[in-house]
Amino acid sequence: MKFSKLLISLETALLLAACESTVSSDSSEYEIPSSDLTKNGIFLATYPSDQVQNEYEGELYINFAWLDLAYIYGHTRNEIGDNYKVYLGKGTADVNKVKGYCTADYYDVCYMYNQMADPFTQYFDPNVADQVYKSVMETNEIVGIGADVEPVSDGTSSYLTITKIYPESPAKKAGLIEGDIIVSIDGLSISTSENFEKMCSGEKGSTIQITVLRNGGTIVANVTLDEYHAPSVIIHYEDSIPVIEILEFSETTIHPKGTYGEFLEALEKTAGATSTIIDLRQNPGGSVDHCNNISMEFLSAGDTVIMDQMVNIDTTTVNGKLKLIQRIDTIVTTATKDGIGKDRYYVLMSSDSSASCAEVVLSAVSVNKRSPIVGVTSYGKGIGQGVFTEKEHGIRGLALITAMQGFDKNGESYHDVGIVPDYEILDPDEQMAKAVELAKGATELRTAGYGTERLYHFSKARESINSNKKIPDIRDLKTRYKIMH
Repeated sequence: MKFSKLLISLETALLLAACESTVSSDSSEYEIPSSDLTKNGIFLATYPSDQVQNEYEGELYINFAWLDLAYIYGHTRNEIGDNYKVYLGKGTADVNKVKGYCTADYYDVCYMYNQMADPFTQYFDPNVADQVYKSVMETNEIVGIGADVEPVSDGTSSYLTITKIYPESPAKKAGLIEGDIIVSIDGLSISTSENFEKMCSGEKGSTIQITVLRNGGTIVANVTLDEYHAPSVIIHYEDSIPVIEILEFSETTIHPKGTYGEFLEALEKTAGATSTIIDLRQNPGGSVDHCNNISMEFLSAGDTVIMDQMVNIDTTTVNGKLKLIQRIDTIVTTATKDGIGKDRYYVLMSSDSSASCAEVVLSAVSVNKRSPIVGVTSYGKGIGQGVFTEKEHGIRGLALITAMQGFDKNGESYHDVGIVPDYEILDPDEQMAKAVELAKGATELRTAGYGTERLYHFSKARESINSNKKIPDIRDLKTRYKIMH
């Protein structure tokens, strides 16, 4: 049985030698009739009504079952209790001082999750579940027209041309196309990108009039400002060197194929470059599939992206009865073909908030291609979470359960020690200057490795994003979860 995987990352707690192990729950409550195997794996969407008193206790029961089956440390570190009743009636308002978010009806559920040592294994009750899920799976939505422009000069005058129209954006719906030359916005001549951004901002639902030149004629488009997904990949140039900045790894972005689709476009647009800077500073992570696929585009066929130790939920027969078990497998992800960017020289950039999926890319590219890294030591999140939802798993709220950890192709891990840069530079401008210098020389190779001292980002006593008891907002979630999908 599989579940949605987020934030791939890994940890040293399980040795590679333990390539496969199984842990069977002691609870007979997980016995299932064979006919239920056809229900897409949603075995625990109901609870035993003869034992559970109400829906809130039922939520505790179902979450206990998923923790018991999916939490990678539940049995290997003996963190989980014998049954859900161990946690019944224990929760108080203080549960929100640690991690996750619960209102009074769900205090017991949050209390249970808070007994797990891993700070990224968390529960959010139905009041905030949708908000949290959206923050994990999508980029932010912003109000505007959804178009990029670049200044162009013909020697006597300068003007703006549209270089990018985002899918399903207000600009797209109004009929604007790439290559249109901006004449005016609401009757005012516009010649700089800053003025364009200012004139195209405002309240959702307001309308602006954009006049453009196209094929020698003038076209007037009435554009209604609306929300659209922000890009997760940005291209710019520093002294003729292309810089591809990956902000996060998301399933839903301006591109129909998410961050991976945006990244492929970025490689195609910079196809003539022999050196490229990949900026992963402040990138908190995201979707496992997207960071793995992006990593492959740097590599040659057969190169290892990552080796994951991952929980899979399976079934077995005990005394003639079908039961669910936790199985831990070692999954090796390799490039199945040459990546379209494999022949370039790369310089990578990291910060202390480059985490999780960002570190998968940093590790895969620096280890396989020996690409140098400029910046500061990364966050050091080498574990990944499964996302458990009402639709797929019968949970009324939303659970994020650490279910994987991983290693690079050499069996080494950066978890809680971070990835050390070859050039440690604190100032952002100086970091970029050094990256450009290296990209122009295109000869230096990586010599640094992973950290040697713990960063203690995974201490149970660390400050929680909910220490002030507020409902987590998008900014909180981007820095905790997608340091954490």
